Amino acid sequence: MKWYVLYTRHYHERAVYERLLDKGFQAYLPWTTVWRRAKKGKRQAAIPLFPRYVFVRCYLEMYAHLELISLPGVMRLVEDSQAAGELLIIPEDQMRLLRQLSDAGLALERVDYQTEGEYVEVVHGPLRGLTGILRPEPRVMLLVPLQALQICIAVEMSRTQVTPCIRGGRGAFSTLPS
Repeated sequence: MKWYVLYTRHYHERAVYERLLDKGFQAYLPWTTVWRRAKKGKRQAAIPLFPRYVFVRCYLEMYAHLELISLPGVMRLVEDSQAAGELLIIPEDQMRLLRQLSDAGLALERVDYQTEGEYVEVVHGPLRGLTGILRPEPRVMLLVPLQALQICIAVEMSRTQVTPCIRGGRGAFSTLPS
């Protein structure tokens, strides 16, 4: 079974995610928290980390493919920009990385894909064992590249939580064994 990415209608991520679960598919929808203005001041709101994207794990045979694209709210399966005509497959290690980031309960941001900078390993906190790139300005941020999606996830980090490290094997960022 492989992880694929569904492209949904605007603001339909949660509904598509729930429909996938109802149909028996293994699905994942990562969330992040943001501060929004409200009548009584600012409040926290949960929004999808990747607007219009829902991740689904399945054997993609013709029947499953038709079932996925016929779900209300689904526009299409995302194609790989590197391989013309091929569907985008998210490797299992990057899905684990995405889950670890999302489950940490920290505010996450999407930023442009970047692989240059100071490589660090998180040694304290909920992201312990994670490797990424430290961006010192304007705020100290840990950038975790997701190669398949060609995007980085940024999380605010204290310099005391990280230690310099050598980039992992084959250029991949991953979680290290605890």
